[in-house]
Amino acid sequence: MPKGENITESETIRVTLSSQSVALLDELAKKGIYGRNRADVAGRFVDEALQKFVEAPLLKIKERQRIKKG
Repeated sequence: MPKGENITESETIRVTLSSQSVALLDELAKKGIYGRNRADVAGRFVDEALQKFVEAPLLKIKERQRIKKG
């Protein structure tokens, strides 16, 4: 298996993005952030967003305890 190849199964989907979004993907790819081309970068963003969407929150807020007046 070539270095950097994804070991999980994947499927190709086609999406339409604004010119501004495509330009951002290209800039991130030029810097090597999340991938080396716009498709790799977009795929990583979608994967991360979906993962965060389905994960349970890691921080639980405790209920305030009522102070009894004596």
